[in-house]
Amino acid sequence: MFRTILKVYYVLTVPIAIFFILNSSSICPEYRISIFSKFRLGLKMFLNKFRIPTGTSYKGHLAMALKILETPPDVDGVVLECGTWQGGSSANLSLICKLTNRKLLIYDSFQGLPETQSVDRQKYETGEYCGSLVTVKKNIERYGAIECCEFIEGWFDQTLPHLDSPVLLAFLDVDLELSLETCVRYIWPHLVDKGFIFIDEYVDLDFCSLFWSETYWKKYFDRVPPRLIGSGVGLPLGEYYIGP
Repeated sequence: MFRTILKVYYVLTVPIAIFFILNSSSICPEYRISIFSKFRLGLKMFLNKFRIPTGTSYKGHLAMALKILETPPDVDGVVLECGTWQGGSSANLSLICKLTNRKLLIYDSFQGLPETQSVDRQKYETGEYCGSLVTVKKNIERYGAIECCEFIEGWFDQTLPHLDSPVLLAFLDVDLELSLETCVRYIWPHLVDKGFIFIDEYVDLDFCSLFWSETYWKKYFDRVPPRLIGSGVGLPLGEYYIGP
């Protein structure tokens, strides 16, 4: 019964979420996106939640879409995702990238989660949340815009050090604290002025404590911790930090 009520709630709130998020007056007019196109985009993103297994919120996807659409096209920067599982969030981000003529870099081991370490509070089975590269590509090709995507296969500590593109927005759905530390360490220096980092686990204040760690930010960036907007409070549109 509860699940049925929850599904009805999601369906009823779709038009409201799309209207308030994608109908923002702050969207750059240079993109020339009609109201119909915005609604169609929002509907595709909502339906993809049921077409492709994903643990992330489509409202979070809409919030990221808005931030990308608010950024003028002359601002350089790719969209980057760390942790895609079976490609649900990647498919939605690729739709935004197609509209805004940006590249989507998708980082994943495509072998599931690595072995948890002592610093990781939450314990997972090694290989959990595994989505093969073939499966992810198939899902994005069917429900997204695969022509905007570049797939970087491997563990974050092996692949991210080679990142050489400015980053407008990064979406981190990595589950493990050590993985989060690695991603932020290598992505932050490439984040453009007023760029964004979105964290899927933003409601978990312990997980996001990295953004308050004076030791971490002093060691790698010689600066004070930036903190994270919305962490620990569950605000559906506050799951990002405005970058340097």
